[in-house]
Amino acid sequence: MTMNRKPRPRLRAAAALLIAALCACCATASAQEFKVGSFRTLPNDVSAFITPVRDLNGDACALVKVVATPDFAFSSPLGIVSRRDEVGEIWLYLPRGSRSLTLKHPSLGVLRDYRFPAPLESHVAYELTVSMPQPAKPDKPDTVVLTKTVVDTVTIARRRPRLPLAVHALATAAFHAHGPSWGIMAVAMRRHGAFVHAQTDFRSTGDTRMECNRDGLTADGGPMPYYTGHTRHSNFAVTAGPVHYLGHGLSLFYGAGYGRTATAWQLAESEGGGYALNEGLTHSGVAAEAGALFSLGRISIAASAVTVAGKQWQACVAVGIRLFKGKKAKGQM
Repeated sequence: MTMNRKPRPRLRAAAALLIAALCACCATASAQEFKVGSFRTLPNDVSAFITPVRDLNGDACALVKVVATPDFAFSSPLGIVSRRDEVGEIWLYLPRGSRSLTLKHPSLGVLRDYRFPAPLESHVAYELTVSMPQPAKPDKPDTVVLTKTVVDTVTIARRRPRLPLAVHALATAAFHAHGPSWGIMAVAMRRHGAFVHAQTDFRSTGDTRMECNRDGLTADGGPMPYYTGHTRHSNFAVTAGPVHYLGHGLSLFYGAGYGRTATAWQLAESEGGGYALNEGLTHSGVAAEAGALFSLGRISIAASAVTVAGKQWQACVAVGIRLFKGKKAKGQM
């Protein structure tokens, strides 16, 4: 005689409880999330300045150093120009003006649109630290947890030593179409600093009776006056700006200021003599300078390019001495 056996109600109830417990465990595990622990600017980090990465518009990117494991992925509304996996951190090059970043993890989920305190700037390095979820504590106080300690060798990068104050005093010579100009340059810096440069040719155009254009015509539209061919010139410029130490005695400097270059033509005696200021060959306005400074022992030399209002250009060289305050730091020449 054949009998049909039906599942017992108790077994089905136990199976349902087991499935519910497994689902609760999975929900608890998936609820663990990561977060951004901190975000700050790295004012002494010149990584984004020395080796810049440029976006499609040719603008230098900002560098965000994410302290996290390599299995994270990222996205941004303006895109990510480049990603580099370094030891212990991920370097993200983002376009200038980026305001937010989305962080993704294959098992911990997504942190969407983390907003930066301010739009990112070119040539500036930032640090973003990711806080990972803590492991769950045992429910029962008497549970014995066996742990295994893994000892590994970790190479810790040494912090760059603080450089002593260096003061440079240099005499400069600038060469342009109207002859040389002479000046002085002073530089004060550690790893970063500032410079000021003043130069002049010690000449003047003197008093002028009238003004003319590049071709010698006067503003009243009359006939061109007669000139003797003798000219007077004057030139001066003052610039200032930051200096950055790159290593091995080499520093980069750039700055802006004010400058003026003027030319006057001598009038013939038939015109009453005197001089006319040639406005077409006279320029004044913003002066800009960029160059490099190199030190070897106590000797300092520099080379730069100077422009006055983008119209007159000068090649400048300088030589001088370098002074130190305090003990000489390792890694500095």
